[in-house]
Amino acid sequence: MIKNNIIILLMFALVMSSCSSGKKSFERGNYYDAVIKSIHRLRSNPDNKKAKQTLKAAYPFALETLTTEIDNLLNSNEQFKYAGIVERYDKINAMADEIRHSPGARSLKLDIKEYTTQLTGAREKAALEAYQAADVLLKNGDRLSAREAFYLYENANQYMANYRDTKEKMDIARELATLAVIVESISVPGLYKINSELFHNQIISYLSEKLNNNFILLLNPEEAKQFGRADHILVMQFDNFVVGVTHDKEVEKNLVSKDSVKVGSATISGQKVDVFDKVKASYTIYTREVISSGILDVKIVDAVSNKVLNNKKFPGEFVWGTKWSAYNGDKRALNAEQLKLSKRKPAMPPPPQELFLEFTKPIYDQTRSYLYNFYRQY
Repeated sequence: MIKNNIIILLMFALVMSSCSSGKKSFERGNYYDAVIKSIHRLRSNPDNKKAKQTLKAAYPFALETLTTEIDNLLNSNEQFKYAGIVERYDKINAMADEIRHSPGARSLKLDIKEYTTQLTGAREKAALEAYQAADVLLKNGDRLSAREAFYLYENANQYMANYRDTKEKMDIARELATLAVIVESISVPGLYKINSELFHNQIISYLSEKLNNNFILLLNPEEAKQFGRADHILVMQFDNFVVGVTHDKEVEKNLVSKDSVKVGSATISGQKVDVFDKVKASYTIYTREVISSGILDVKIVDAVSNKVLNNKKFPGEFVWGTKWSAYNGDKRALNAEQLKLSKRKPAMPPPPQELFLEFTKPIYDQTRSYLYNFYRQY
């Protein structure tokens, strides 16, 4: 049994060594990946023969493949061909850097190639092609084109730091790409104003955190005026709004004790004896429910055409309850649970503000999921 386990462990180690040495990647024709894996293997084990064999075989193939792809791109009409060329020069230079920092890899004396000047030139051209494409998109004037333009200006700036006026144009593109959404306050009676503001703020906070991008801007009406425009209006209002509606119910039962109990005494033949019998009681259970409920009507309206883009209604309900009981008759007719309930007093319901918060919890969960799913497409 021990011998079998050792064999299994050795086989596992052999497989892992083969995989980590890059041999599998080499066999699949992924020469760059094979080079990187074999170098990483040599860092931990500079004398690993398989990793050295893989690196020695894979590096020339990786170099040839990447340079051929660069030549093909140079002769192509692809819109962003210099972005592809930059990627491949980066890989060639990364292989050279990795080999230099691995004693095991350096010992192979490979003919390392590096293209620093060519990479700089390709970066300049990649920045230009991204910048020019972004300019074309920005002129379209629509929000989706502006968003694509923003990312292309960002790419140009990554290829060449502070490239031309990319930062200024990114600001222009971001503003045009941004969907400005006015979130109107929820109208409720004065008693619940603070609670509705909390509900409103939680929705805003959740969406801002979850969406977390530069292209959705949630504003109140005053902020929208300062921003200068609005694309959507988010309107939320309660229908059938009730808080603290009380319903009382009572159920009366006639109880008889399960067993006979002592009910008195009697004198029989001059001798006093206990008298046993079953006892009875009239037992009433009282229940009180305080119901709070409402339906939140959520509308997303186009701010320009006033057309309703989407409309959902989300119900919520919270039922608070208390129970107690009373009896007339012999308490021994009651079981332990009934007796315990008879000693309970009716509890006072929570204040209306708390009832409001409770019934809006399921509404909040539904509303935030709906709005997130709607706006994440933007």
